[in-house]
Amino acid sequence: MQKLMESKGIAKAVNRKSLKKEDLIDAVMEVLNNSSYRQAITQLRELALDVPMTGLEKAIWWVEYVLRNKGAKHLRNPAADVPLYQYYLLDVIGLFMLLAGIYVTISYFVFKTIVNKIAVKLRKNLKKNVTELGTFIRNIS
Repeated sequence: MQKLMESKGIAKAVNRKSLKKEDLIDAVMEVLNNSSYRQAITQLRELALDVPMTGLEKAIWWVEYVLRNKGAKHLRNPAADVPLYQYYLLDVIGLFMLLAGIYVTISYFVFKTIVNKIAVKLRKNLKKNVTELGTFIRNIS
């Protein structure tokens, strides 16, 4: 902002990181004593105040425009007619929740199937090992 103001000739920039009392005083005195700053700000003021109509005139014009065009429906924002569930993206959130639910359900059943297959193999191996152990013990005795 300060570079913009300095480029327009309405301010003198100072370095805030290495600011000294003398630098600040010099900058303020230059702005106060140099007439080019006053001329630049006066010119910018005139540009800002040079508008085709005042705020009140502009408000009156818009009211008359709306009355002439029977409510000016063509200027109405189409987003005003969007249902609340779409405005708050509840349909999108619902879709993502449904997809997440399907993913979790499928993952659960896949995990359950894998665990069951591993458990069946472990049970078979356990029965086989128990049988072999029993046979081994009988043979020893």
